[in-house]
Amino acid sequence: MFTKLGEYNKMKCSICGSESLEVIKSKGKKSRELLLKCEECGNIFREIVEGNIPVDCRVVVSEFENSSKTFIKLYPDETLHNGDLLDVNGRLAEITSIENKRGGRVSTSQVDEIETIWASYKDIPARVGISVDYGGRILSEKVEVNPDLEFTIGDVVKMGNIIFRINSLKTQERKLRKGFARANVTKRVYGRPIDEKRFKYDLTSKVLHHE
Repeated sequence: MFTKLGEYNKMKCSICGSESLEVIKSKGKKSRELLLKCEECGNIFREIVEGNIPVDCRVVVSEFENSSKTFIKLYPDETLHNGDLLDVNGRLAEITSIENKRGGRVSTSQVDEIETIWASYKDIPARVGISVDYGGRILSEKVEVNPDLEFTIGDVVKMGNIIFRINSLKTQERKLRKGFARANVTKRVYGRPIDEKRFKYDLTSKVLHHE
């Protein structure tokens, strides 16, 4: 994918002086050798650029059950972490996972080593599945909650006339049987009903619909 250069640098075509240039090829890090093409006259020439220029980085953004792929401009030597916020098409999105070029999922990486960023928009609630196991009969619901809500194994939760204990979580990357996960990375909460009147929080008003 070509990178438009005009918006980042005041480089000019060596023949016609146009600033409307495309990067055909780029190599190097701190000092980059660029093969450029002028969009006005078609001239192809080389330039050495000191410092970084932004590159296209692929982002897959989740919005409820749907996801969309786009590209954003980031600097190659910039380091990203899970939880960082990005501007994706004018909307704030939080990084939930990073896939590097070796095919592994990591919590932090330099941009030039990233294959795909996985993120979720911050301006919508998180939609999470709830499954309560009545000895083989499963009650399933979906809830919409604050993306920052933490589901913790062992929590006692109320949902309608049911009180249940969370015994496992399924996140975007793995299944958890201990610990906790924030709602924005949680796909499903699994629990069993218990005979208890006290609970940590109430999801009754958050139920979306029956699955």
